[in-house]
Amino acid sequence: MNLDANVQKIITLLLKKWKTIILFALIGTFVAYFFTANFTTLTYASSVEFLATAVDKNQELSDSTSSSAVQQASNTSKMNYAMKMMATYIEIFKTNEFNQKVANELNENLSTNYSASTIKNAITIESISDTALFKMTVTTTDADLSYQIAHQLEETVPDVMETKNSGLVTATVEDTALKATSAQSLGYAKKCLVGFAVGFVFAAAFYILKDLLDVRIKSSEELTERYDIPVLGTIPEFEFKSASQIKRLEKAEREGKK
Repeated sequence: MNLDANVQKIITLLLKKWKTIILFALIGTFVAYFFTANFTTLTYASSVEFLATAVDKNQELSDSTSSSAVQQASNTSKMNYAMKMMATYIEIFKTNEFNQKVANELNENLSTNYSASTIKNAITIESISDTALFKMTVTTTDADLSYQIAHQLEETVPDVMETKNSGLVTATVEDTALKATSAQSLGYAKKCLVGFAVGFVFAAAFYILKDLLDVRIKSSEELTERYDIPVLGTIPEFEFKSASQIKRLEKAEREGKK
């Protein structure tokens, strides 16, 4: 049996069982919706965006007297350097040292007791492609906490960048943090779609495996194809009727003749 025939057989099998497969897919959708509605924790996000700028301290005085073309080339070189250094600084922001510094300053300002792990687990960092911009997003289950951490980053990040790498790259706040007014979307549509797909694939895989594991011969064509032997004849299927069915049929025939 070639590949095309196998594929055709699978498609035929799935079409025969399409109602059950769709039922399983709908069950998967319902399960995904139920768990999303009842077991998903609401989260709140606040983000702050920074611009990294390279500083060449040896050229600060000469730049003021150089031509505009030279200054433009110098600025481009600084921007390229800042962009190349972005990955390094992002890794610095993921260290326990940095997150402990954020926690210490936050605790000092607000009289709280947050740990470095709390800060680290709440922050995600995104580098804006082909730019020297990067965004730090704080996500927690408390809108106030997310905003407080993001607001603290506005102060801590520029300070840390000024002390690292001899201050060759600095950061300025381009977009300040805002307090979230509503929780992030629970993503019902996406999760329900995943549930539908899982239910569909599970049901389809079940019937395919069941068919593959079924070694019974179901037709004369399959017998000929599998063993390459001729079929001389087949026994027809007889419809057996019970005694009560036979009596009803005989009674109906007698009444019909009257």
